[in-house]
Amino acid sequence: MRSNMRYIFLSFLFLYLGCEEIVLEADISDKQLVVLAPTDNAQFNSTSVTFTWEPLEDATKYQIQIAKPTFENATEIILNTETTETTFTQQLNVGTYEWRIRALNSSYSTPFVTRKLTVLSNNDFSSNVVVLNSPTNNLITNTASQQLSWSSIIGATSYQLQIFDNSSTLVVDQNLTTTTYNYTFTDNSFTWKVRATNGSDYTLYSSRTILVDTTSPNTPTLTAPVNNSSTSGTSVTFNYSRTPINGSTEFDSLYVYTDSNLSNLFVKKQITNSHTETIATSGTYFWRMKAFDAAGNSSSTTNSFSFTIN
Repeated sequence: MRSNMRYIFLSFLFLYLGCEEIVLEADISDKQLVVLAPTDNAQFNSTSVTFTWEPLEDATKYQIQIAKPTFENATEIILNTETTETTFTQQLNVGTYEWRIRALNSSYSTPFVTRKLTVLSNNDFSSNVVVLNSPTNNLITNTASQQLSWSSIIGATSYQLQIFDNSSTLVVDQNLTTTTYNYTFTDNSFTWKVRATNGSDYTLYSSRTILVDTTSPNTPTLTAPVNNSSTSGTSVTFNYSRTPINGSTEFDSLYVYTDSNLSNLFVKKQITNSHTETIATSGTYFWRMKAFDAAGNSSSTTNSFSFTIN
């Protein structure tokens, strides 16, 4: 009966939307999420607990919850969050906890997988993991001023922050009692890493990379078709030159218009060095270019050239 009702509903939905695209999420409600760690009733001698699970097909995110001591008799809900990753690290004080996780998409969810764990002590301080929060790993940006931040570690007295440039030169080495650090990068790629200490023991470093590029690409130089040129063919090859600048990846955009006011855009494409476009309709066209890079910088737009297809 339920299947028939769903079929009827989808039929009405299709008739209502007509030719509009219908996007239906896959039903994952009968699937089981495979949890890798921690095992049920796991015990820890550090306050850093890393939860790991296998990716589930058709899931777009995962919901993880932690209660103390159990969900049925909770004195505190420690965590209720969603992530798109398949691993999550959380600091937990000494105590007994119940945790659960499920996979989600926009329409469905799997059943929760529920397990228990106990944090016995923080004697194994060096096994803790410093979770870096921002900037995101492998960030490519044109914003030089960044706030580096990480989550605190229970029992930590200070944190050591180091920043290395792409030649492995140490440019920052700071001992901090806070979990943030403001730094203005130069144009370059860097690795930044943080470890925690309780005064006698140290965690391993957690690290991320960042590429800072504040320089705009050079403006392309149009070479063909030359300005005010004409052709009887319908195959038009656009050529240009541009001197690249070291930094983030650069790319070029071609714009072709059907009017001199450059308001009726006919072609817009990302190209490299040369591009051939078939233009079957005769008339006068206007083209120009602009360069961009992965950090968000852009060049000036070139002047427009015109060409006529007879």
